[in-house]
This record gives sequence, structure tokens and C-alpha cells, in this order.
Amino acid sequence: MDDLFTEASRQLTICNSCRYCEGYCAVFPALERRIDLGAGDITHLADLCHDCRACYTACMYAPPHEFAVNPPAVLSQVRRRTYARYLPDPPLPRWLRGRGGTAAAAAAAVVLVVALVVAGHGHGAPGSPYRVIAYPLLLLIAGVPCLWGAVVLAVAAARYWRDTYGSFRGLLSVRALASAARHAATLRYLRGGGAGCSYPADAPSAARRRLHACVAYGFLACVASTVAAAIEQDLAGVPPPYAVLSAPVLFGLAGGIAMLAGCCGLILLKRRTDPVPSDPGMTARDYSLLAALAVLAGTGLLTLLLRGTPAYAPVLAVHLAAVVTSFAIAPYTKFAHFVYRTLALIQDSAELITAGDGGKATRRSP
Repeated sequence: MDDLFTEASRQLTICNSCRYCEGYCAVFPALERRIDLGAGDITHLADLCHDCRACYTACMYAPPHEFAVNPPAVLSQVRRRTYARYLPDPPLPRWLRGRGGTAAAAAAAVVLVVALVVAGHGHGAPGSPYRVIAYPLLLLIAGVPCLWGAVVLAVAAARYWRDTYGSFRGLLSVRALASAARHAATLRYLRGGGAGCSYPADAPSAARRRLHACVAYGFLACVASTVAAAIEQDLAGVPPPYAVLSAPVLFGLAGGIAMLAGCCGLILLKRRTDPVPSDPGMTARDYSLLAALAVLAGTGLLTLLLRGTPAYAPVLAVHLAAVVTSFAIAPYTKFAHFVYRTLALIQDSAELITAGDGGKATRRSP
């Protein structure tokens, strides 16, 4: 193991000896089921951590104690290392890396989408996206980056699961999948032991969990809006634009408002939080993801509010550019944490089921 994993092992060994925080989240019970910590074990524990910071607030060995135990920070650094290991950044020229590269990619996406809008002017009722861009081009613009992101994330997920669990049979456990889905849907481990996250200050608060729920369920509502629109068009034969009280519009409005409110709220919360238990590199990724989702939600809402007006075409072009950019680079951003955290929850549930049935959890610690 390198220096980071060695330091994480040192801190977690102290935690395993103390066990004061075992009721706060799933990390500490999972830690107790392990004697020797390998890289795969530490990676799993890092993604099982929801950064509620209850352990840091309660820890008697946190800095300035000489033990310097800070699980939120060291596990956050491990998560950042996970992204680099399972989804290495693509080989790009220097000018395309960092913030400048993101800006360049966004600008290129805007130019591409605007060019396609101009070249692919379609037909449709006022307020219909097909009046601005033909359906085949719209499908191509939205579908290709989504498919790319899904394939890259699927490959990374397979490598991650092989290293942290070993056997792919665990993914076939209905009980484990149901348990993990329940924990993810209720955001159970953002409760910080029940009272809430120690976020933004030392006092427990439910604010982070509620705002996180707005982002997560808002995103799902936007997906439901897209699915509902596809059903209306391709199965029911009803083309856009859709009425205000239709499923595509209602889901889109609710999802966009929830996402925008959740992202803005989390950004404000992060600006007020104590920086000590944080990993600066992961905090930067947090801001980037929240800003990207806010742009997606904001431009999506504007396409609904401004349809039928002269501003609709340029707003739609900007929104499509945001979609292209966001989904094309999604595997290389903190959006990937959704995949790893879900797999960590499935593994934790599988271990608990196996332990409850009298066996030992299967782990692989390379």
C-alpha cells in the first residue's frame, strides 16, 4: 500500500480499537468485521462513508491530539484516489486540463450544438424543440454522450467491484440489492447517528440530508420527465410541446426546481462548513458537480418557461450544450461517486446477510 492507504489504515486501526463511533454509520460496523485492512477494504470503507462528520466531531483523538485521527478527510482522499484508479483521466493536451479544459469543452459544445441547430432546423408546433432542431439530431446530441458515460462507468464499476468484493455473485443477491436500495433511497447514512450531519458546524443538522434529497430526487424526476416524454411521443403518438399539467412538464418542473434549490443550498452550506475535516481536492470536485447540475437544472427550467418565445432557440442550444458537456465528462467528475457508493452499500448489505446466515463476508483486498 502507498502512503495514503497506510495512513488510512493507521487511523482506522485506532478507530477499530476505540469503537466509540460504531453507531454513527455503516463504516464502523464494517470496519469491525475486518482484522487486516488491505487496499480493497479501505477503498470500500471510504465509499461507504457519507462524510457526515459525526465521528470527527465526537472523536477524542482528532487533531490537535497526537493521534491526529480524521476519518472524513483521509477517507475523502481515498475516494479521490479511487476516481484516478478506476477512471483515469483521458490523455488530453495540457490546455484541455483543469478548469481551462472544462471551459474549452463547454465552449466547444456550445459551438457544436449551435451549428447543429442552424444546420438541422426542423419542423413542429411553436414551443416544440423539433421546430429548432430536427429530432434525429436531437437524439444524437443527447444520446451519444449519455451512452458514452454509461459504458465508461460500467467498466469502472466492474473493476471496482472485483477489487473490493471479488465475486460478482454478490450483485445477484436480491436481498442485498433491496437493502442497499432502501438505504440509498432514505439517505440513511446522512443522519449522522440519528440527529443529522455535523454540517456545517459541530451541531447536528438535517439540512445536508434534505438538500441532498432535493438534488437526488430532482435528478430522478428529470429522468422521469424524459421517459414520460418518450412514452407520449413514441407510444402514444403525441408530439411536443406538452401541456403544463402533463407528466413530462410536471416532472420536469418539479425536478428542475428541486435540483436547483438543492445545488444552491449545498453550495451555500459548503461555504459555511468547517474546513478542518475536509479534503480540499474533493471539496473542489463537490463545487464543480453542484455547479454543473445547477446549470443543467436552470437551463432546463428556462426551456420550459420560454418555449414559444424568441428566446427559446438560444436557451435550448445552451441547455443541449450543457447536456453534452455534463454527460460526456460525467465519468471523470464526482458524478461517479453515485456508482461507487451504491456498490459499497450493496457490498455492505451482502456482508451483513452473509454474517447473519452464519458465514463470512467475501472480500478481496489487493
